[in-house]
Amino acid sequence: MKKTIKILIVEDEAFLAMFISSVCSNWGYHVCETIPTGEEAIEYVNNKEKPDIILMDIRLAGQMDGITAAEQIKIKNDIPIIFMTGYDEDEIKKRAYKLNPVAYLIKPVNTAQLKALIDSTVK
Repeated sequence: MKKTIKILIVEDEAFLAMFISSVCSNWGYHVCETIPTGEEAIEYVNNKEKPDIILMDIRLAGQMDGITAAEQIKIKNDIPIIFMTGYDEDEIKKRAYKLNPVAYLIKPVNTAQLKALIDSTVK
């Protein structure tokens, strides 16, 4: 029996968060939660449910960006992260790549590519 993959979506654009959640659910994954801020993502992972993978936007609501949130999450948890962003600047990429993400995807994200990344990362 195959394990259901648990995904945490950290995205502050409500429509996009709902779309990604719907797509992931249709693929048979369990979407733990969609969260709009880095602060809430850290709180969720540390105190509620440990997802198998996190889909993380970089620009988020709240004080913290997705890279800083990912850094904080990685301190206590070895959870794979896929960054999904509209930002293609080298400085942002350098910060993100220091965390060894599964991928750094530029929006709009190719859903077939996203599914392949999730499936190949979480076994």
